[in-house]
Amino acid sequence: MKDKTIILGITGSIATGKSTYIQKLITEFAPEYCDADKLVHTLYEPGKPAYSRILDVFGKDILDEKTKYIDRKKLGAIVFKNKDLMKNLTDAIGDIGSEVKKIVDNWIIKNKKIGIVEAVNLIEANYIEWCDKVWLFKVDSNIALNRLIKRNNLSDTEANKRINSQTPWKKRAQYSDLIIDTNDEIENIYKNLKTNYLKLINSQ
Repeated sequence: MKDKTIILGITGSIATGKSTYIQKLITEFAPEYCDADKLVHTLYEPGKPAYSRILDVFGKDILDEKTKYIDRKKLGAIVFKNKDLMKNLTDAIGDIGSEVKKIVDNWIIKNKKIGIVEAVNLIEANYIEWCDKVWLFKVDSNIALNRLIKRNNLSDTEANKRINSQTPWKKRAQYSDLIIDTNDEIENIYKNLKTNYLKLINSQ
C-alpha cells in the first residue's frame, strides 16, 4: 500500500486566476479534484432542501423565470452587498463542509495519490483542517477588477463590491504554505505552479 493521500487546498479571492491554473494541472496530471464553490451550486437546485430555504430568505425574484433555477447572478447582486446577507445565504444552504468532506474521505478510502480542494473560503470555513498543504493565489486588485468586469459582464460598482467582500490575501497568507502571484506571464506562473506540484507529489 502506498503512502497516504495528499490533500492540497487551493484558495484565493475571486478573479485571482486560481481555477485557470488548476485546470492546467488537472489536464496535465489528472489529480482528484473538487471545486467546493461549484459543489455549493448543486446544493440549491430545485428539489434540494436549500432551494426552499433560500427562497424563504430572498424571495422568488431571484429565480430564472424560464427554468425556475436560482439565478446566481441575481442572487450574487444581493449577497455581495454586505457580509450579513452572505451569511444568511450560507446558513440557508446548510452544511457545505460535510459535503466536501465526503468527497475528501472517498479519495482517502480509495487511496488516491493526491486530491485538490479548491474553495474561495477554504481557510474561513476551516477546510484547511483536512489539507496537508494550502496554496494561496493572489493578484493585483486592479487586474482582478478588470478580469471580473470582463468575465462576469459586471459594472465597475458590482465588481468592486464582489472584490471588497473577499478576505484580503495578507490575512490568508499566514495559513498558506505557498503564495502564487498571478501578476506574471501565464507561462511563468504555470511553470512555478507545476514545479511546486511535482515537488509535492514526489515528496512522499
